[in-house]
Amino acid sequence: MHLETLQVFCDLVESGSFSAAAAQNFITQSAVSQQISSLERIFAALLIERSKKKFRLTREGQVLYDYSKQIIATYESLHNQLQELKDIISGTI
Repeated sequence: MHLETLQVFCDLVESGSFSAAAAQNFITQSAVSQQISSLERIFAALLIERSKKKFRLTREGQVLYDYSKQIIATYESLHNQLQELKDIISGTI
């Protein structure tokens, strides 16, 4: 599983649209669907209930969404901290 897959899942949940999530991540709608299916296989759980035009999160999907947001925020914080250290170390004297 990749961090990008969790980001696609979060973008899907937040936008409510496969096409919007695809556009945000510069991938196809099919790729979004495949990534969601991959997460469902990894966790052996149905994450979203699909209907013709809409979808909604299952309880498992809500839990994954909540944790995914935390994981992404932690990663971004780590990235920022490391960038700050790099800037301090490589600054001019």
